[in-house]
Amino acid sequence: MKYLIVGTGGTGGCLGGYMSSCGKDVTFIARGAHLKAMEQNGLIIHSSRKGKINLKDVKCSNGSDDIGTFDVIFVCVKGYSIDEIIPIVKKASKDKTVVIPILNTLTAGQKLKKALPKVNVLDGCIYVSGYVSAPGEITQGEMLFRVVFGPMESGESDIKLLRKIEKDLKECQIDAIVSDNIKKDTFKKFSFTSPLASIGAYFDINVGKIQKEKKYRDMFIDLLKELEQIAKILNIKLTWDLVEENLKILDGLDPNITASMQKDIKRGRQSEKDELIFDIVRIAEKNGIEVPCYRKIAQHFDY
Repeated sequence: MKYLIVGTGGTGGCLGGYMSSCGKDVTFIARGAHLKAMEQNGLIIHSSRKGKINLKDVKCSNGSDDIGTFDVIFVCVKGYSIDEIIPIVKKASKDKTVVIPILNTLTAGQKLKKALPKVNVLDGCIYVSGYVSAPGEITQGEMLFRVVFGPMESGESDIKLLRKIEKDLKECQIDAIVSDNIKKDTFKKFSFTSPLASIGAYFDINVGKIQKEKKYRDMFIDLLKELEQIAKILNIKLTWDLVEENLKILDGLDPNITASMQKDIKRGRQSEKDELIFDIVRIAEKNGIEVPCYRKIAQHFDY
């Protein structure tokens, strides 16, 4: 099968790099100095699972030229770039193309599905720590590397095709899961990413502060409790203890980590505050519930 990776940052670079290193047919969408370096020298992945991956010849583009059509398209951009990449996804799709967004947002799948009604859009999430360490280079941090994906409604997709994608990913040392409840699984990932990024950005602190100092840890818990209310509104039946499980994840992280949204805000760049913070306040307002911690953080960032 032919795979397209839209967005070759830490997430898409790791995903496509692993797959390409195993002989899968992968094309990358990138831009700027990163794309130029890939065109000239290929792509290097400093992998925690596979060691150094040096892909000397990679198929890459900025998406403006004719790149053909693909069987599977992984959308790996930030939430604020969805509108920008829709023309690329549309042009690269054909009958039975599967589009899998793996973003830090609750709404990516629905947004893409609305914009691309003739394309088979799934939803998904990814667990990987990666970043662009230099043009043409990606560094992966922790060993965890998992991709979860599935149809938003039962019966919408060919399960045999999804199993084939799952098999391809597993062959590349990526833990892959076809979900039977992707709405719940994407919420599970969001329920950790959002509170961590929100507190980190609001106070400009690293994970170690949230782990050890009561003021920050309590606020992390309060945000999780507000998300429990959001889950009920979205008809997501939680089959795990949201607070207990996310505290375990928090305590297992490197204390020096800071969230990417926090880094972007600090550097004056475009960030995912709309998807990770504002969306929760909007859902709460629409349904008449109070989320005071999320609202406080949102107002700090000019909601």
